Amino acid sequence: MRCTSCNTEVKAKENFVIFNCPKCGKTTIVRCDSCKASGRKYACNECNFLGP
Repeated sequence: MRCTSCNTEVKAKENFVIFNCPKCGKTTIVRCDSCKASGRKYACNECNFLGP
């Protein structure tokens, strides 16, 4: 499983979050703690929602 923002393997990290796209709910977004803390952007592959 990889971070949607930076493509890092998240299982090697201590903290990460998994959630569905807030706009369409169809895509699973994975974020590592580093990208979440720095507000790095991510994009939904289904609806192109861009989130921090």
